[in-house]
Amino acid sequence: MIVYIPIKQNSQRVPEKNFREFKGKPLWEHTVDKLKDHDVFIDTDSSNILDKCLLKPWVKCFARSERLVGDEISVIDLLKDFVKRFKIQKPICQIHVTSPLLDVNHINFVEHKIKEGFDSIFSVDAVQKRFWRKEAYGLCPVNHNPIKLEQTQDLPELYCENSYLYAFNPEVLEMHNRIGKNPYMLKIGFPYNLDIDTEEDWQLVNTII
Repeated sequence: MIVYIPIKQNSQRVPEKNFREFKGKPLWEHTVDKLKDHDVFIDTDSSNILDKCLLKPWVKCFARSERLVGDEISVIDLLKDFVKRFKIQKPICQIHVTSPLLDVNHINFVEHKIKEGFDSIFSVDAVQKRFWRKEAYGLCPVNHNPIKLEQTQDLPELYCENSYLYAFNPEVLEMHNRIGKNPYMLKIGFPYNLDIDTEEDWQLVNTII
């Protein structure tokens, strides 16, 4: 299995977050250095990362195509370009360096699941809370009956993608998706699912560590 990591030079909500110091090194290096036993590809528009990766023999770091640099570019477009450029045929595990509590055992687990026959795996938060949605006629309960007040632990679980990881066979991308027709849903809870997307996230993950 190949580990694919897209890393941008700039970020919108948390400036320079990929380069902020985390446990004594830049955030992106903290994650990448966990993966010395894996075949890692880094897709970046950062000259700093391209230079530093020369000292990491387990990493193949390549410069992102100029036409794919920008906040409006989707990760699917990046993945398609990566697969085409390097003629990738092995399963791919895509992660983000903004999940610094990554457990590499989860990568080994999803590789096993691909071998079992699942064409894709995606990570989720499992939530047991009372959800509502807005309809044209008013509010509607999603997973509970307001007249019969059940304890939250007895409610059916709902699942939310958390972007901790995606794993898939390359041909799944032909559907312009990372989730195929025979997916496995991997429940990843706190604190592994922490993703640094705001200043509050950054403060929280540093508090935990």
